[in-house]
Amino acid sequence: MRPHLWDPWATARTAPDRTAVVADDETYTFAELTGRADALADALRARGVPDGAVLSTDIPTGPRFFALVLAALRHGYGLFPIAPQLTALPGGPSLLTDANVVLHVTASAGAPAAAGPALPCPVIGDGELLAGAAGAPAVPPADAPPAAGHLVFATSGTTGLPQAVVRTRPARPYKGVAVAARYEAGLDRGPHLMANPTYHLGTLGPALYALQAGSAVVVQRTWSPAAFAELADRYAADSVMLSPDRLTALVTAGRAPRRPFRVVFHGGAACPPGLKRAAIELFGPVLHEYYGTSKSVLTQITTAEWLRKPGSVGRPLPGIRVDVTRDGRSLPPGETGEIGIRLRAADRGPSEAPVHATGDVGFLDADGYLFVIGRAGTPQELRTARLEHDVRLLPGVTDAVVLGADTPSCYVEHGTGAPFPDPVPAIEASARLHGLPAPRVVLAAAGSLPRTPSGKIRRAGLEGPAGAGKQGPG
Repeated sequence: MRPHLWDPWATARTAPDRTAVVADDETYTFAELTGRADALADALRARGVPDGAVLSTDIPTGPRFFALVLAALRHGYGLFPIAPQLTALPGGPSLLTDANVVLHVTASAGAPAAAGPALPCPVIGDGELLAGAAGAPAVPPADAPPAAGHLVFATSGTTGLPQAVVRTRPARPYKGVAVAARYEAGLDRGPHLMANPTYHLGTLGPALYALQAGSAVVVQRTWSPAAFAELADRYAADSVMLSPDRLTALVTAGRAPRRPFRVVFHGGAACPPGLKRAAIELFGPVLHEYYGTSKSVLTQITTAEWLRKPGSVGRPLPGIRVDVTRDGRSLPPGETGEIGIRLRAADRGPSEAPVHATGDVGFLDADGYLFVIGRAGTPQELRTARLEHDVRLLPGVTDAVVLGADTPSCYVEHGTGAPFPDPVPAIEASARLHGLPAPRVVLAAAGSLPRTPSGKIRRAGLEGPAGAGKQGPG
């Protein structure tokens, strides 16, 4: 199938009754979805929301959420999906201020979904927004087509309160997506199963792409491995995106649908090679891993490539350049340094520097494949990151975090279905190799350490009682 542009309005014209989004007992066809998106845009214009303004929303993932996303993309608004638990935090509303949000759209009229501090902008329910515009004369858009809408995301918050990342508004109007065969989406494909929150680019991106290409999106609002497999089989899903915790849970439980997926996207955090090999055995050679930031997806790697380059997150996407530097000097293949990216012109504003620091460290091999070791920092913190990388390579480890460079603590998650070799001697040997003292080792069952909504281990949550676990191999 040759790449071609497609969008939900094209699907609504050719197959108006085709299912677009399903979440529990809520279902929209493509005609209903695009009709609501256009009505929401009309209601925003009637309310006086200017072209290009940024909205935020905590509407639960489902048909109404995707209608608002499409309204923003097609009609030239910015949209910041934000988890209700974030707006309920004392500092949560500041994220909306940082993103210049002018209106918060929620599922319940008059108040956001979670109680918390007041938001720094007006709040309105999506139903109230539509009702307020009912009967009012339509407000035509500007003569010139609006620039494409854009999405705003928050960082994952592994070490503290997430930060808003305002992505550059594209200069060209929205035209849909270029449908590519490798993403297994389109009118001739089954649904995309969405098993994660929508508040991050990594989880929303694959679902939104599938929807734009003509696939239905099936939302799993209540997570369990058994329910995941049941939904996938019931709707004959062809694609899915799995965050680190979801992938770990499915591998640990050994749960896969009876009908194989065509593609399993995963990313968001380093995937230990042992866990990935187990996932390949469970789902087949269909894993498609990505690496990126809240600004953009940067690299991708197929299963076949990964088996040739175990541990890699792939090569840069077209138009993106990855540089590994130390002290401002580009490093040769194999040398570890800070990972910087040169974004495509469409992904950065005129005032933005061409090279963006990811905050990660890693190396490129001779073939241009990127390997991510950990977070950048001081030389001592870099040694800690290398130790953390080494721990992930140990047999039976499903995830790991090392905190504290002077007196490190090593938190190790491991599977429970097979004997787990004592990792302490290997961890201590690796620490010595990197010039670190012997760390305190805390073992935990796979998936039991505190996580962010995007599925990463929440490092800040390991500094208190939430991080308590079993010390040593016992």
